[in-house]
Amino acid sequence: MILQSLDRIVLAECPEAHVALTLANVTDTARALERNHLCGPIAGLVQADLVGGAALLGTQLDAPGQTIALRVRLPQGALGGALLECAHGYAIRGYTHQKTLPDLDDSEDPDETLFDRAIGRSAHCSVVRAWPDGRHDETLFDVAFPDRLTVTDLIEHYFCEPLGRQALVQLAAASKAGYVECAHALLCEFAPEAADATYDRVGDRFDDGSVQDLLDAGADLGALAEHLGLGAPRILRTDPVRFACGCDARKVLRMLRALPLAERQAMAAEGKAIDIFCHMCGKCYTLTPQQLRDLL
Repeated sequence: MILQSLDRIVLAECPEAHVALTLANVTDTARALERNHLCGPIAGLVQADLVGGAALLGTQLDAPGQTIALRVRLPQGALGGALLECAHGYAIRGYTHQKTLPDLDDSEDPDETLFDRAIGRSAHCSVVRAWPDGRHDETLFDVAFPDRLTVTDLIEHYFCEPLGRQALVQLAAASKAGYVECAHALLCEFAPEAADATYDRVGDRFDDGSVQDLLDAGADLGALAEHLGLGAPRILRTDPVRFACGCDARKVLRMLRALPLAERQAMAAEGKAIDIFCHMCGKCYTLTPQQLRDLL
């Protein structure tokens, strides 16, 4: 049980290099979703990467009540797809379409092979940003790679193409004994004044796997900036990241009251308790036979 989450997102700038850095630790949030959805090892790790990506997308939200959601459809992947949502204040919830993948979870194949089969080589993506007054905008994009496709590729593509930013992204999640051990995300954005040599040097560090290794080891922004040769970072702000969902027992009862009378009568006639699961966070709500009769 998580008593106090250590999840944080830190926004900083490296003035000498004209580079902005965003580092997110989403370990506890990823663990909470993994536990609530009863995810297997592969789904849990992919979901952990998606949680990191959702935290980076949440940096675009600037007022209470705003949300941003990433919907991914994986036509060739065993996971099928996923939906992750980040609300203003970095409250994250979501799920993968498939929670367990028996053929992959029990396999001894290399991780790269398992993730390739879970995700596939292409993805249809939608990013929806919504405001509390009902306004929203949606960005659609497809990503396809001839070799291995990762969640990192999806998030980086969104920042670079639809948003038109010069950015590099690295998502890193690791497991131990079949459960998420750590989950981090790094966004590196280059201002127009940044030198081409700086971009090339940083890109090499992302490509050689050293940035992912540092994230898995829990490196802070100072260590990452030093490794990337960006000079000392100046911290702009730090915000907590948390798992949160707006579901509650009253909403479940309202949902059931909206069912046709015949369906409510059939549930009450069985005289058994029923479990209702929130698809966004996995929380279970148990309704007693008396509560079901009260719905009539």
